[in-house]
Amino acid sequence: MKFLLYFLTSLFVFPISVFAATPTGIPTVGVVSPRTAIKDETVYYSTQVTDNDLLKSCELFLDGKSVANMTIRKDVVNTTYKITTNGTKKMYTTCTDTDNNVVNGKEVSVVVSSGSINVSSGDLIKMGCTENVLQNDPCTAVYYYGVDGKRHAFPNEKVFKSWFEDFDDLVIVSAKVLSDIPLGKNVTFRPAERLIKFSTNTVYAISYAGLLRPIANAAIAESIFGKDWVTLIETVDDVFYSNYRVGVTVESSTAFSWKDANSATKVIDATF
Repeated sequence: MKFLLYFLTSLFVFPISVFAATPTGIPTVGVVSPRTAIKDETVYYSTQVTDNDLLKSCELFLDGKSVANMTIRKDVVNTTYKITTNGTKKMYTTCTDTDNNVVNGKEVSVVVSSGSINVSSGDLIKMGCTENVLQNDPCTAVYYYGVDGKRHAFPNEKVFKSWFEDFDDLVIVSAKVLSDIPLGKNVTFRPAERLIKFSTNTVYAISYAGLLRPIANAAIAESIFGKDWVTLIETVDDVFYSNYRVGVTVESSTAFSWKDANSATKVIDATF
C-alpha cells in the first residue's frame, strides 16, 4: 500500500494551478489547494509557483490577513494551517521576490465544515495532514469516492493525470470519515488515454470499462494510433496487472476505436 500512496505527495509537488497574470520576469503565483477543510484540523496547503529562485518569501492569507509563512520548495510553496471557525473563507498566497516585487496569487474560496463532512460520488478525498509529513504517510493519499460507496486509490501520478488535471476540487475529510469508507479497487488508466505494457513485450490498448486489448503487432498499432504510437506506451508494474481485465486481441485496424473507447468512458465508475 505504501507504493500506492507514494506518489500522492505530489499534492505538494505537482498541483496544476491557474496563475495570476504578472509581468515578464516576475515570478507567478498560483491558487491555493485544497479548497476544503475541517474546523480545528490542520491542513497542508500548497501553491504552485514559477521562477522560485527569484522568491524571497511567501505568505498564506486568510480573509485578507497573513496567517502563515510558507516554505519554498522547487516549484511549490507550502505550509500547514488550522482554521478554527466554520464557513466559506477567502484564501490566497502572496510572494515577494528578490527585487521586492509583491505578487499575489488568485483568491479562492475554502469551505470549512465541522467534524466529518458529507462526500459525494465523484469526489477526490483525503484526510488532512497535521504537519510536514513523509512521502508515504497515509494522510497524503488521495482517493476517488465512487458510486459504489468505496474509496479507490490511484497507483501513481500518471494514472491520476489520465483522469484529472489538478487537485482544485479536493475534499478534505476527517480521519474517521475516511476510515469509515471501505477501500475498493484501484483506479486504472482512462480508456484510450495511453497504451500500456507490463514486464512482457505485449502492448495493450485500454478499451471500454478498462478492458485491456492486446495489440497483435506494430503495424496495427501504427494504423490505429499513428506513427508515434510507441510514445503512448506506459510501463505498469506487474503488481497492478490484476487491476485490469483482458479481452480479445486487436488483429486489425478496424477492431479498435480509441475515440469511441475514450468517449464512452467519461467517469472512473464505468471502469469498475
